Amino acid sequence: MRKKLLIGFMVFFVGLFLFALWDGVFLSMTIVGLGFTIYGYRHEEIEKLEEKVSKRIMRQVDATLMNITIYGLLVIGVVINFFLDEPQILLIDAIYVLLGVVFGLRGLLIRSVYQEEIQDRSKVTAIRKTPSS
Repeated sequence: MRKKLLIGFMVFFVGLFLFALWDGVFLSMTIVGLGFTIYGYRHEEIEKLEEKVSKRIMRQVDATLMNITIYGLLVIGVVINFFLDEPQILLIDAIYVLLGVVFGLRGLLIRSVYQEEIQDRSKVTAIRKTPSS
């Protein structure tokens, strides 16, 4: 039931995002909603795993996300300092977009690390010896 609800929210926020692109009013709020929905959907998948595996996945995701966030903010800061004299974006809208992008990226990183974990588990761990002739 929860998974269907999150899929419904995802469809709703994508539709609202397309409307907000046309209208321009609630664009930052829809990005936040879509980011939280993607994160919630992907986090539900790793809740089914063992606690130790789930913690390892979240540590790896958090480390990668911090690297991406720090380097991204450095690049954005340089671009704003040197190329934009007077930014026309409201601070609250920038915070909403940043939150939405960070949580959406976190959800996508959870997906990639989760798929790697599943592939690692499916590899053969023991090779049986056959009698030599």
